[in-house]
Amino acid sequence: MRVSRDAKPSYRNRCNRRIIGAFLPSTSKIVRKLPAARHDSMPPDAMSDTVVPTLPPRPAGAPSHARTRVVRLDAPQKIDGQPVRYQSLWLLMRVYYAAHYETSPVTLASLKIRFGQAAGDMRMLVSRAFSDFARWGIAVGWGDDRQMDVRLLPTRGRGKGPFWLAPQEMSRIEVMIGDAAPADARRAIAAFLGLPLASVPDTQSPALDYVMQDIAFWHHLTLGKRDMQDGVFFAPPCAPSAGGPRRQQRTGAIPSFHAAQLCAVDDVQRGIALLAETIVWRRMGDAARTKRTLATLAATVDANRPGSPTLRAMHWIVQAWQAYASRDEAGALAHLHRISDDATLAPCLVYNPRIRFESRNLQALLHKSHAARNGPISARAQSAADALAAFSDALQAAFEADSIELAQHVAANIGLSLWLFWQGALIDPGRRLAAADVQRQALRWIGLSEWICDRFGVGGNSVWNTVFLLRIARGAVPARRDPDLETLRASTPLAVDAFLDAVQPFGAPFSRAKGFWRWTDVIVTTLDDHEEGRVRFEPLQLANLWFEMLWFALHQDGDSPQALHAARSLGRVLPLLPPPDRRFFRDALRLMPREFQREVRLAQ
Repeated sequence: MRVSRDAKPSYRNRCNRRIIGAFLPSTSKIVRKLPAARHDSMPPDAMSDTVVPTLPPRPAGAPSHARTRVVRLDAPQKIDGQPVRYQSLWLLMRVYYAAHYETSPVTLASLKIRFGQAAGDMRMLVSRAFSDFARWGIAVGWGDDRQMDVRLLPTRGRGKGPFWLAPQEMSRIEVMIGDAAPADARRAIAAFLGLPLASVPDTQSPALDYVMQDIAFWHHLTLGKRDMQDGVFFAPPCAPSAGGPRRQQRTGAIPSFHAAQLCAVDDVQRGIALLAETIVWRRMGDAARTKRTLATLAATVDANRPGSPTLRAMHWIVQAWQAYASRDEAGALAHLHRISDDATLAPCLVYNPRIRFESRNLQALLHKSHAARNGPISARAQSAADALAAFSDALQAAFEADSIELAQHVAANIGLSLWLFWQGALIDPGRRLAAADVQRQALRWIGLSEWICDRFGVGGNSVWNTVFLLRIARGAVPARRDPDLETLRASTPLAVDAFLDAVQPFGAPFSRAKGFWRWTDVIVTTLDDHEEGRVRFEPLQLANLWFEMLWFALHQDGDSPQALHAARSLGRVLPLLPPPDRRFFRDALRLMPREFQREVRLAQ
């Protein structure tokens, strides 16, 4: 038996002696001579969830020789003549009743309905009850697998239920009222439990129990989802306005998801909140916290193996995204294969459009990465074709899932990939299409994505659409390594007016008020949102913005203070990137004049 570390030694010894005496004949007489302990005075820490019911070892399937426990339901309630704690006896009789007359285990909500206590008190009630069960030598189990040997159940999560009586215990409990067994045991136990006497229900109602739970979990989860959609991951506290209307104070997605986890009543709810928190940390670019939260999510999913297939599949998808963010493409692909290779999860890829979107979208990005590498042109062209096919399937899945936010993500990726693949002659190698036509179509996909963000209020203030359209706008410029300033300024990127014409009918978000006069104005407006704290960009997004600012500032004004500031800002953010991203910018900087490449290096 394991006892809380904080328990007093004297209490630990008494507790050990009681349990040993319950199962060893040679010591039982000594234990019965000890004065009965006052259960209500036991220290709370001694009743922690680490106490495990101890059963006499016996071979699997062998009959139990443990003696029958006599339970008296009339006051004062007793077991084998010893006074008992009412709440513990009530839970024992409830699982006994469920084992004999019902088909479902006893949920935690049943206890909350009966005793109406707060979450902390309920955990203490359950903990004390299981301590009493262990002392009585009665095996009560918890969790979804009612065939499991109680001795093998993990104590983690025991307080959440559901609770059930081990099959071998059903014949070991003898119910008495006074000195005789009741004529109608079912009605007598129902009366003791407080179940309706007029018509004792044949079965429990898990649906009623579920909807009677405290809805605080759903409240916090919904608040977090809203803040997540708005890109508000943390919100500073603000003082309420005097005399103003009373409103819910916004805390941000992460605090809301933490609060939801504390209010969760089972591992499925806890997993939903953990999954959402993991996605937020990943969007914020915080690899360390993403990894820690993923580990907790993995433990939660493993502890609830038969649980929600969708939640388990999403767990592997988030693992795959984390591997992809760490440039572990083989690991990302392996995590995706865990879904298709698991017979219980593979149907999600067919019947759950959200799972299909996430899987196909990430597969497309992996194909896109392969297409961008050096290698045989035929293999790269096949990867490019596979990427566009996967992106197209993901776009369809997004609309099947009725998620316009997912649709805007994949539309932007289609636009950028279309232009990059065409530029690299990985698609349309015969050049049936004119460069201007492909460029306009790519920009139109970016425009659709941004138009969805603007019209539907989704997107989480992502800056990638701005980065993509800037890259496409200068995309037709011939790539020259280490150009001098005059050569760079002589190139002709797409003008803003031409872009506004090309992006129709999705031009509403690209207003003059947002800087769409010159490309440098667009970038300045975007960076101001970050520097003034209205939104938060991750280092890779900032590096892309400062790179585009440097190029367009040099093209527009030459050797200017704006260009010098962009070069130094880019140099300061590059050390924050992982090595593969730093190598990308090291190569991309060869498109700049040498003197500005040097400014970037000096600022690192």
